[in-house]
Amino acid sequence: MTTANSSSLHAGRLDLIKRTIAMEPVERVPSIYMGTAFSPRYLGGSLARFCDDAEYSFQVTLDAMDRLGGIDGVNLIVGGRIGPILSTLWLSRVAVPGVELPENSLWQVMEAEVMTQEDYEVVLERGWHAFVKDYLPRVVDPALMTDTFAWIGANARRMAETYVRRGYVVITDGPAAPAPPFESLCGARSMQKFFLDLLRIPKKVEAVMEVVMRDVMADIAAMPSWNGRGVGGVWVGGWRGAPGLLSPRHWDRFVWPYIVEMVRALVAKGYTPVLHFDQDWDRELRRFKELPQGKCLLNPDGMTSMRKFKETAGDSMAVLGDVPSVLLSTGTPESVADYTRNLLALFGNRGLLLCGGCDIPINARPANVEAMLRVLQEHNDRG
Repeated sequence: MTTANSSSLHAGRLDLIKRTIAMEPVERVPSIYMGTAFSPRYLGGSLARFCDDAEYSFQVTLDAMDRLGGIDGVNLIVGGRIGPILSTLWLSRVAVPGVELPENSLWQVMEAEVMTQEDYEVVLERGWHAFVKDYLPRVVDPALMTDTFAWIGANARRMAETYVRRGYVVITDGPAAPAPPFESLCGARSMQKFFLDLLRIPKKVEAVMEVVMRDVMADIAAMPSWNGRGVGGVWVGGWRGAPGLLSPRHWDRFVWPYIVEMVRALVAKGYTPVLHFDQDWDRELRRFKELPQGKCLLNPDGMTSMRKFKETAGDSMAVLGDVPSVLLSTGTPESVADYTRNLLALFGNRGLLLCGGCDIPINARPANVEAMLRVLQEHNDRG
């Protein structure tokens, strides 16, 4: 493919994706890839190498996309050591293959109480950023973390340009945004301990969240306004704070107000919040109407009902998904094809970027992934 052809292909795909996110009717449904651990498994590579070799993780993802074919873009660029990246994001220790785990197993969060209740006082006294700086060595080797993010910084532009050159649009192409307070604190405290904190010391937790949120909003305020050249996607996570895990009063108090404030601030700067909302969000789907309409992108994981979403908040934002991981791993090509057809019929050609729910899993059957993409191609060919 010549440079001119790849540039034209990328520009056309970018326009299609942006119009889809804006909830405009489009001539075809875009296909988006996210298969972090699936990529090396699909190509017969090593998971241990994928986690340790930054360049390999970048190249094998692109090669998997090329082999599958029919893909317009990717949720986010994969490249760098997965362990330090996830530990920094989740504030939890992460065991990786080839070190703590067998070579071709999936990385795992080591759920444990690393942040203590006494650390709440440190946050209140010193602020969130100061606490995190001293906290991170508890969950990730400082040398590995420094090396990982130095590599990403040195190669970010090259990686982005490579995607453009190969015609792929990156959805989450904006700068990294901080996680909502609930997710950071729950990852550091562990789910068991943090959920007990919500019951036993709710006022203390709320006070700490307000301190965290001040630094989160300061970080967003410091982000430059989006230049408008790409999607402007910024990942906003919601996994431990899903409605399926919390009572309505706890969710209303400790989760949703902070997400709304973050999302509105990002949209005001021209960004597209990519709402990576794992777990079950059915109970609160109506609340999505409180977010800027046609400005966000819902990225669920197969546990939220797409039919209920479409009925309740289907005009509020587009969906990046949502063929469930369990179906891709345990289903048949026929069952995946049926699900994909039904999903396409539900959305039509408005508000859907077809993708595996959350992430195509490590044990997804290649024939199932290929069936999903084949059905999409048939749908688009029919117009």
